[in-house]
Order: sequence, then structure tokens, then C-alpha cells
Amino acid sequence: MTLFLRLAFRNVFRNRIRSIVAVLAIATGSVALIINAGIVLNIFRELREDAIHGRHGHLQIYRAGYAERALEQPEQYLIDPADAARIVALAHGNSRVSGVARQREFSGLIDNGDRRASFLGLAVDPADDAVFDHTELREGSRLSADRPYGAVAGLGLARKLEVKPGDGLMLMTTTASGVLNAVHVTLDGIFEGGLKEFDDWTLKVPFTAAAQLLQDDSSQKIVLILQRTEDVSIVREELEHSFRSAGLALETRTWRDLAIFHNQVVALFGRELGIIRLIVLVIVVLGIGNTIGMSIVERTVELATLRAIGLSKLRIAALLATEAFLTGVIGACIGIATAIALAMLASRVGIIYPSPPGSTRPFVGGVDLAGTVLIEAFAVSLGASLLAAAIPVVRSIRQPIASGLRHA
Repeated sequence: MTLFLRLAFRNVFRNRIRSIVAVLAIATGSVALIINAGIVLNIFRELREDAIHGRHGHLQIYRAGYAERALEQPEQYLIDPADAARIVALAHGNSRVSGVARQREFSGLIDNGDRRASFLGLAVDPADDAVFDHTELREGSRLSADRPYGAVAGLGLARKLEVKPGDGLMLMTTTASGVLNAVHVTLDGIFEGGLKEFDDWTLKVPFTAAAQLLQDDSSQKIVLILQRTEDVSIVREELEHSFRSAGLALETRTWRDLAIFHNQVVALFGRELGIIRLIVLVIVVLGIGNTIGMSIVERTVELATLRAIGLSKLRIAALLATEAFLTGVIGACIGIATAIALAMLASRVGIIYPSPPGSTRPFVGGVDLAGTVLIEAFAVSLGASLLAAAIPVVRSIRQPIASGLRHA
């Protein structure tokens, strides 16, 4: 067996030029698979983190029935302050939870004396909101517990109103009882959240100002940030059990349930990755098939002679398949090592990706390395080498011995 492998290994490098071409073809295919998958995984991760920390959190907790009926009677599905405090305490009691914040969305009109525009308000506790804030501050400062009547506006909303930090704003809305109410706030800062729709309409205010405006201190939802995204399902089950034990009728939704844009991008790029993988596989199979095929053709007399002295077709096929296997292993190893080095270099330097659809800013990313991708690239390269060798091997052992000897 050792002699058989030594013979196969020697034959792999008999024609150095063809061997180098074959190895490079396999290595290039492996690099293409790994780098392409790494870029896509990096984009997925950045979009995921933006969705989690910028808008949805890992988990959101609502009063039971909110998802189905809140649009019809939103006031009936608010969480009162006492229940909100119990929910926050139970969530903080879970060791996997790193941040808890209550939030409430509302809408109304905003007036700075010269201009008026509609807005979507988001009431938050300034101290807790810092854990969730994934926005970029463009001007001024963020919300602070020391300024209960401060506000921060999205970049698009601030431009529509032509306001700057320090300007006074009057917020107007209709309370649950149907009364028109207003409150004065001061613009503390202007942020850019990354999504145009979010930046064009959003105004964040502390719960103190929102409670005076809405005449109600209830929360719409409790948002959680976990220490690890992988623990979402576990924490959801644990908290739902805790809520039932405490007699709280609640429902939970994960970031995947809420991040529609993220899910659409992942679906799109997932298909793209599959197409790239197929293209690379075809290129590798054709390149290796041509190289191995020509190598076998050049050895027609040798193979016919081996059969003439009694070597079976099965042994010759095994020898040629082993050569293709060794070629695939060497090429895949070189490709994986090269891809890892390029990925580490790209991640250190940083790749400036263009803005995703609907986004307002580019982001700097890298190339993520995943063990499954490396294993897949190795398996694809090895499988492609064996597949490429199949037709030439079958053709060579089917050729009559006399025809092979006359090939000289």
C-alpha cells in the first residue's frame, strides 16, 4: 500500500507544469469559495448587529394579543408601569441578559416655529437606551437622564425642519382619550441610524416628556439585549416560563421575527452564494478535467503496458483516482491556507462596503472565517478533482491494450 501511494505521488508531479496548473486551479477555486462566503457572512453579521442593536434588540416582550390586535386597539395592549417593572426585574434576573429597556412608539406633529412635519416618536429611558443605541451621532449629544425634556432627531427629520442642537421644538399629538396635547422639548442631538425611513421620521424622547405628552406612562414593549445572539431561543423559553409563573400574560418576538429587511437580504445573498459556488465548481471541474485528461492521454502507452503485464483495470483505475485525490488534497490545502491569510489581511485593513439597499451609509467590514465554510471548500475541491478524473479514467481503462500500445 505504501509503494502504491509513493507511485501515485510520484506520478502527480511527473509533469510539473501540468501538476502546478492542476493544483493552482483547485487552490483558486477554494480561495474563491472561502473569500466569497466570508464576505457574505460578514455582511450578514453586520446587518444582524445593526438590526439588533439599532432597532429591535434580541427579544421584544408585549402584552398577550399585541401582534394580532394592537393595530385595532393599541391602547388596550400597553404594559402598565407596575407590570413593566416586574418584567424588567424578571429579565434582569436572567444571567444571559445584558440589557433591558422599555419603549413606546407614538406619532404626531412637530413644530419649530417656522416649519411643521409629522414624526414617529420613540419614548425611551436614556440610561437604558445607551445599551441599544447603534446610531451614529452627527451633531450635539445623546439623550441624558439629566435632561428629561431633551430629544434627538434623525438626520432626515432634522433636515426637513432645518433645526440644529439647542433649538426648541413643540410636539403635538392626540392622547388615548382623544384630547390634543403638546409638550416643549429641546433638540439635544441629531443621529444617523443607517436606514433612510428611520432617519426621516424618528424622534427619540425620554419617557418623562412622552408621559406628559401622552398623559400616560405605559410601555408598548420591553426590549432585551443578550450577551450572545446564539442564546435567543433559550432565553425566550426561560423568560416565558418565568412570566407564566408570575401570572403575566405576555408574548415574545425575536429579532428574526422583526428584522424583515435583514431576512430579505440574507435570502438574496444566500441564493447568490449558491450560484457562485456552482460556477466555481464548474470551473474547477473543467480545469482539472482538462489537466488530468491530458496527463492520462500522455501516459496511454504506459497504462497499456501495465495492463499488458497483468495489472488489472481496477488497479489502474485506483492508481489514477489516487493521483487525482492527492492533487485535490494538495490544491485544497494550499487554497485554504491562502484564503485564511487573505481573509485575515482584509479584516485587518478593512473593506469599505457600499450602502445596502435602503441604507444611508456604507460600513467597513472584513471577511469572516467559518469552520463549516473551510470544510465545505475542502470537500468541494476534493470532490471536483475526483469528478473531473472520472471520465478520463473510465476512458483509459476501456481502451483496448493493443490500441494503447500503438499510440506510440
